[in-house]
Amino acid sequence: MKKMLLSSRAFINSTITKSFLSLLDPIDYQHDQLVIITNSVREGKSHPKMIGLQKIIQNLGFNNVILFDAFHDAPEILKTAKAIILNGGYEFLLLDNLRQSGTLNLLQHLISSGKPVYGISAGAIVLGPDLALFMKLYPEDNFNHDIDTNAIDATNIRIYPHYDKHIQDNPQLENSIKAFESNTKATITRLRNDQVCFDKRWPVSINLDGRSYRYPDR
Repeated sequence: MKKMLLSSRAFINSTITKSFLSLLDPIDYQHDQLVIITNSVREGKSHPKMIGLQKIIQNLGFNNVILFDAFHDAPEILKTAKAIILNGGYEFLLLDNLRQSGTLNLLQHLISSGKPVYGISAGAIVLGPDLALFMKLYPEDNFNHDIDTNAIDATNIRIYPHYDKHIQDNPQLENSIKAFESNTKATITRLRNDQVCFDKRWPVSINLDGRSYRYPDR
């Protein structure tokens, strides 16, 4: 059964943090290996946001947090990881790099086999069916002029991250998303920076601030 978490930002509130920890339950802070895929930015492992995310997770108490380059690091690292994190950046670049390195097919297999995965921003987008919405809204981000927008397709949830921030910057954004939904019959989940989304194929109960939330298997 798939275990998946999607958000716009990582660990900016207790709900997101507790949701991530629930994804990993039971936890062995000393031995669990958490792997952050860094191929959503050209700088890879050296990008400050990748290093920053690694430190944040280490500060949660995990001793073994690895930055992973799909082109240079052994695939076995992903296979033995307790969980895989797809960090934010550029969704088209991330998808290209996962394809070219052969990592995309491996991720599909691992996620289908129950490997926990956490997608953040671009990572959450690429875990979905395709990048068609972003091809429509932001064609300039498609650096390599890809025609095939099919993504990992580990979930049928199509995320638009940072919706609350972007709608302030571009008041026409909602009309553009609605037009896409109307033309494609797809549903877009508009995710605020403070929200977290579970793939509903993962049934889980989480206790957040003393309240229990049930995400049913559908």
